[in-house]
Amino acid sequence: MNPLSEKKFVFYSWNDKEYWKAVELRRLVLRFPIGKNYGENDFIIEKNELFFGCFSSSEDCLATISAKELNSTTWKMRQFAVHPLFQKTGIGGMMVHFYEQEARMRGIENIEFHARKKAVPFYQKLGYSVVSDEFLEVEIPHFKMEKKL
Repeated sequence: MNPLSEKKFVFYSWNDKEYWKAVELRRLVLRFPIGKNYGENDFIIEKNELFFGCFSSSEDCLATISAKELNSTTWKMRQFAVHPLFQKTGIGGMMVHFYEQEARMRGIENIEFHARKKAVPFYQKLGYSVVSDEFLEVEIPHFKMEKKL
């Protein structure tokens, strides 16, 4: 069965089973490739964030994003990851669209984040703009990006 045909986009809460499945995906995609892992404090600081995911019918996490509220009109997109087997299938764009839709419904007008240099073209295709010079974060090149909704 094709997991993409049975996918569902959902909200999930900090510390529930979907959260921990998303953490494992984030480890695989965001941390392990740069030789890093998470520490206990990384999870505690996420308690007040909002979490969005795409899950297969077998409850595998295919994609995830979190939102940190910076103020009443701005979210910072964090921890966006798509499972390697599903990258370049369109699921990433669908995940961002789901995220933006929820942001609009909650009165959010701006989304900003730090994008890895290699991901900048993906975000530009979705209407995001680079608004900074290149900088290092977790020892790899990043750019600050944003979009007005």
